[in-house]
Amino acid sequence: MEIDWDSVKKIALWHYEDLIEKMLKTLSYSFIQEHYNHNMQEANNYIRKLLGYDKKYEEFVEKLVRIFKSLENAKIKNYPDLMEKVETREKCENFLESAKISFKDLISLLNYVFRWVLPFRTVYLKQLIDPENESHMAYIKKLKEHDIKFNLDILECCRTRRGRAKLSETAKIPEDFILDLVNRADLTRLPYMSKKTVEHLCNAGYDSVGKLAKVEAGKLREDMKSYFNKVSIRLGSFIDLPGLVEWARTVPKIVEK
Repeated sequence: MEIDWDSVKKIALWHYEDLIEKMLKTLSYSFIQEHYNHNMQEANNYIRKLLGYDKKYEEFVEKLVRIFKSLENAKIKNYPDLMEKVETREKCENFLESAKISFKDLISLLNYVFRWVLPFRTVYLKQLIDPENESHMAYIKKLKEHDIKFNLDILECCRTRRGRAKLSETAKIPEDFILDLVNRADLTRLPYMSKKTVEHLCNAGYDSVGKLAKVEAGKLREDMKSYFNKVSIRLGSFIDLPGLVEWARTVPKIVEK
């Protein structure tokens, strides 16, 4: 089988080894292993629920469903199992040969899992707060001293009430601040969620995944339009509001209130 390794960056924006490394890092978090450990049938159901709300994704969804079926036939159990099979170029080549799956299909699927299923571990916690609030910046510094720097770090240790209480006592940080930060970090689990979009949603009153999951898309549009008018920003198409609602309803519920 002929493999064009240079094509990976064109599809996924990263070289193959970098893509695999980033995915493995995300999969190393225990809450990811617990809540995102999809088998191939669950992966099929997930993509249909995540993107089935919009016909523009129909062809893309059917393509990925076909690839997931091929992986199921190849006895792939779940995402970690797939990653173990393709973690190096040599192992990838051997797997593709035995599974009868094209390299292009594999990279398309890995890119989907990386960008649509797994949350990005690229948001520093300091990006989720007001930098002019000195006390909040001091709390972020304390969190960093406890090796809690990224969005997924705070979710790993503080998604439960017990975890937040423990960190609050250990780091001397108010528990309500930790919960607010957890909810903001939780919002970053939604696909393609930027720190700026998190800020806009929180300012408009949608400061948790749970609140987004409960609202109807029309009501969210009204509220966001009202908010943007107040801050003199034009509500454009850069935020997929119906998508946000569907994604909030689809992602695993991990934060304990």
